[in-house]
Amino acid sequence: MPTLEKLPNLRILKLDHGAFTGKKMVCSAECFPKLDSLTLGWLENLEEWTVDEGAMPTLRHLEIGHCRKLKMLPDGLRFITTLRQLKIEMMPMAFKDKLVEGGEDFFKVQHVPSIIFLNLYEK
Repeated sequence: MPTLEKLPNLRILKLDHGAFTGKKMVCSAECFPKLDSLTLGWLENLEEWTVDEGAMPTLRHLEIGHCRKLKMLPDGLRFITTLRQLKIEMMPMAFKDKLVEGGEDFFKVQHVPSIIFLNLYEK
């Protein structure tokens, strides 16, 4: 990620099917300055994701699917006020339960106008 996040004009990034193999992904402050859309899918080793304040300042669409070891969204997501759509697909029902109103992580996404959950499963 340290190399990718410095690309100044990157607008769409899709990491899937082993494109990222680490356990922890970090998006540092000022990373991806023009990123509009981010997709994380089938990242089977991903357990933790950190987003620093100031990261991805223009992100509008975020999609996460099939990242079964990822237990929660990063706290720093609350600072991405441009986010308009969050799509969660093929993740455990417990992941959704944290994000809905009243859930322990709702504060991270309460500013997002459209949150879509598809094909969730019980673990």
